[in-house]
Amino acid sequence: MKTKFALMTALLAFSYAFSQEINPRLKLYSKKVDSIVFSEKTKMNKELDDLDKDYQNNKVTANEKQEKRAHIAARYEEIINGKVTEQKNQLEDATREIVKKAVMENPEKYSLEVFSQNNALITLNTDEKVTKKELLKTVDFNIGYGLINLTKSSSSLDIGNNESGIKFGNAFSSEMDIRITRQIGSLTSPVFYRLGLGYRQDTFVPEKPNVFVQDLNEIYMADFNDLTTGILKKSYLKNHYFVVPADLVWVLNPKYTIENNEKMLDNSKQNLRLTAGVYGGVRFLTQNYVIFKNEDNNRVKYRENITEAAERFIFGGKLALGYGPINIYVKKDFTPNFNDLAKINNKYGFQIGLELLYINF
Repeated sequence: MKTKFALMTALLAFSYAFSQEINPRLKLYSKKVDSIVFSEKTKMNKELDDLDKDYQNNKVTANEKQEKRAHIAARYEEIINGKVTEQKNQLEDATREIVKKAVMENPEKYSLEVFSQNNALITLNTDEKVTKKELLKTVDFNIGYGLINLTKSSSSLDIGNNESGIKFGNAFSSEMDIRITRQIGSLTSPVFYRLGLGYRQDTFVPEKPNVFVQDLNEIYMADFNDLTTGILKKSYLKNHYFVVPADLVWVLNPKYTIENNEKMLDNSKQNLRLTAGVYGGVRFLTQNYVIFKNEDNNRVKYRENITEAAERFIFGGKLALGYGPINIYVKKDFTPNFNDLAKINNKYGFQIGLELLYINF
């Protein structure tokens, strides 16, 4: 059954019909925010320079200097947040007017459907008169989330080992892809190929009280309590990748239809699928985060870039079983996530996760 949502229809209409109108507003908003931040930070830096001069002239003590620096920073943070919020409210008011205009002018042009076709959770249509043949060619937005276990080698599937110092369930991967899917062979073929471009983020959380430490381009895990005083709240290391997935998809329970005297696979029905694929990617950023409360009970967020210890490229394979919009998958990285500069035992990722074919265009 097709379910229509008026609000989402309005948003869709705005996205397609009035993108040329909203983009300049977004750019103007961005410029105003940049201007606010630059202006207020300039004022703050001047106050901090004056404070440094007072300290050098022995007008304030070291403790007074630290307290005043914290007070100045907090005050300007509040000023910046307030001014940015005001600009955001103005942008939201303008956006609501554009949405209202889009809905009033042509409320039936666009539609949003749930569990309707192409196995997607949500389908966005600019024209409801889509043929069954057209449904065999899709573009979709996909999201996935999986738990990572680090193994000794590219062939190992040793799930649940803790040799890396990171428990299974304490490391996870999220991915977002834009993908095109095309049928292989005739219109009745149950086999498809799928190509995509996406972003992947792997997060590794060491067991407390351990944290990742970088020293001379090497990384290793050390006890937080041996490094500094305070209370560790959380720590994690993130690898960020651009990825290119390539899949073959077999429909295991094909259903057929006839349209314009042509027999073809009916892709408007939910189907059972087996997917096998590979993926490759390039890492563009790795960062280490340590968040703790210091002796003064102030929250401190420490962040540093990891320059050398993570591998630049990643390559792996995937198997998935799906029905409708849901896919349960396993992925195995054939290349290590980390190189010899990372002093951890296991370096090859193995994932078990859930994937949603979320939006189909």
